[in-house]
Amino acid sequence: MTSASRSLVVLAAGLSTPSSTRMLADQLTAAVRAQLTADGAPLEVHVHELRDHATDITNALVTRFPSASLQEVIGQVRAADAVIAVTPIFNMGASGLFKTFLDAVEREVWRGKPVLLGATAGTARHTLALDLAVRPSFEYLKARVVPTTVFAAAGDFGAADATEADEAPLADRAARAARELAVMLAADGAASGAAAHPARSAEQATGDPEQAAGESVARGLDPEFADFTPMGKLLGGRG
Repeated sequence: MTSASRSLVVLAAGLSTPSSTRMLADQLTAAVRAQLTADGAPLEVHVHELRDHATDITNALVTRFPSASLQEVIGQVRAADAVIAVTPIFNMGASGLFKTFLDAVEREVWRGKPVLLGATAGTARHTLALDLAVRPSFEYLKARVVPTTVFAAAGDFGAADATEADEAPLADRAARAARELAVMLAADGAASGAAAHPARSAEQATGDPEQAAGESVARGLDPEFADFTPMGKLLGGRG
């Protein structure tokens, strides 16, 4: 059975063309695509180079009125099932362009949003900046950050094994982060299904329709009936 389609937005904050930031974004996207389409579910991907919207991002920060093209990007982020966000590291933090985009977008866009974070820099000395500076920004925005973040130094691109790279091969780390994102989205899907059919979910767990109805109400569907007792319990199993 084919699963429901998913939407993925990729934000790359590289400042040059081509850029290692976009290279990492593409590698993470490929890893996520491989994970999410394994069950046959279609995946819709929207990739945005923030440098193409630099002026609009600055104007939105100052005026609080995003342009039509920036509104489209923000709308896609809001509607996405997940986001991949990749930034170069400057001065032990995200690039100014990346941070300005976060500042220009209303916080509610990120609430509960699964986000896979990546970052690039010339050397591995900047590795900790991703978890010490970039991750806290998204946690403050109430996004749900994938546990594994992916940092890539110049030496990581094209490295075939651990002896050639600063850390484990980049492809391995990208695959691990993609698996974690897939698990997160699968859990979201299960939770959505349970929320849409609370009584049925309870019945599946208990095998008893009456008990299921009572437990669903007791879980807070209607406080007026929170003390509801199923008829099967009142009759002591006789009926």
